[in-house]
Amino acid sequence: MVQSRRYWVVYGRLCSAAAETASVGPEDESENFHNGHVRITTGELGTEIKWTVISPSTSSLFAVCDWIKTATAPFVLRFFASGWFEEFHDTAEAATTRINEIIARGDRHFTCRTMVKEFELESAPISPFFKSCISGETNAGDYAVECVYEDTSQQFHVERVGPKSTIRRIWGPNLSSFPCQASGSYSESVSRAYSDVILKGRARYDHVLAAMSMPNDDIFWVPYQRLLMPKKIEGERPSVLIFTEISKVSIQLI
Repeated sequence: MVQSRRYWVVYGRLCSAAAETASVGPEDESENFHNGHVRITTGELGTEIKWTVISPSTSSLFAVCDWIKTATAPFVLRFFASGWFEEFHDTAEAATTRINEIIARGDRHFTCRTMVKEFELESAPISPFFKSCISGETNAGDYAVECVYEDTSQQFHVERVGPKSTIRRIWGPNLSSFPCQASGSYSESVSRAYSDVILKGRARYDHVLAAMSMPNDDIFWVPYQRLLMPKKIEGERPSVLIFTEISKVSIQLI
């Protein structure tokens, strides 16, 4: 059985470790994180470093940067700043550099929790999945979320969640889940492009970074790429098909 060891770094001091199996899920140690403690979980498969980006954690993070040189790669950094971020690094040097960047930028306050960046579809290096959606090689309906424009509310509402869509895999088929809600800053930010796609009658490609509520109510910053395609059928309400892939994006907050 694969073993991992867990440490807490408290005000710059590495506390004693407790052996536990890697199959045990990470516990929510909210009080420790709130007090600025840093949690390390390390074993033969790699090392996780988890903390909340607040000033009391700084001295502990400096201690982590000294300790990490002897830890097992790869490294996962999980840190909370208005939502959980998750990053992966192959070497101790890369992880240390990134931790120092986060320390330097830790006083940032995010006034916006959803960022959308548009790319020219013709020149963007889009994924094979998106290419297959554009060419019609894949069954688009299975992978798409369909949003329909309602004249009464003058808003787009989720009409259907495809059985193979990203939303379905994470949040299930419920049309009242967080990403399907038609109100709130997230919905407003991501739906701004829908009317433009309908009016122009052509596809659009974006990178999105959004703080989203997971099914267990935790808030995570989710990076994803999306392809928007118009759907206009005579006699039916105009709608947009949204295809998404959770992936790296060219948006960095901290």
